[in-house]
Amino acid sequence: MTDKIGLVTGAATGIGAAVSRQLSDAGVRVAVCDINHEQGQQFAKEISGKFILCDVRRCEAVEAAVNECAESMGVPDYAHLNAGVMTVPADHRYLGVEEVSIEQYRRIVGINMDGVFFGLKTLLPRMRAKGGAITITASIAGFGPLPIDPLYGMSKHGMIGLGRAVAEANKDSNIRVNVICPGMVDTAIIPDALRALEMKSMPPREIAAEVVDLLFQGQNGEVRVKLPDRPSFRVEPPDLRALAGE
Repeated sequence: MTDKIGLVTGAATGIGAAVSRQLSDAGVRVAVCDINHEQGQQFAKEISGKFILCDVRRCEAVEAAVNECAESMGVPDYAHLNAGVMTVPADHRYLGVEEVSIEQYRRIVGINMDGVFFGLKTLLPRMRAKGGAITITASIAGFGPLPIDPLYGMSKHGMIGLGRAVAEANKDSNIRVNVICPGMVDTAIIPDALRALEMKSMPPREIAAEVVDLLFQGQNGEVRVKLPDRPSFRVEPPDLRALAGE
């Protein structure tokens, strides 16, 4: 698979790094896209990939990253739109929605939602000729309330809906779009308040294996959930026509 190209956002740490490493191990050359220049460059060298500086909050930065990947490595066969944050750093107390500043709101929407939209907007026309797959990182927080961080939950609900809709809109193309929804993964963004609940977590490599499987052979429109110590499973969308009484 040495001629295959992968592009991962939020790739310098956590789930993105684990996915990038596993793609590299499978023979895929990876564009490591991240805002963390020093850590990203070092990691890209470790996996024989290429670091590309990218702030996913800016459409022009995402376009530039995809263009650089295409020009220096090739158009991606696989893309993992993974960059994500929670509203506050892990060691801060959680905020009620009325306490969230406009800057904090813009940041989480910019990274978690705009970053995926910009990625899809830029990658889909680039990838159509050769085909491939795009996997979006959402969360089990996208299926229910997350009172400890409502804005994070909002963004992940949005990613599930967007992924399903874009997959359906592109069902007749040779691009597959799907979504991964992890349970708690042991990464730096997990709030101390959640860790204090002693919930089970899984290492990034465990969820990365699911992402790589989705990229290589997942179905278009698939929304896959992976919880600690349990096999992954697929969540089917509701039948909107049935809900509307048709």
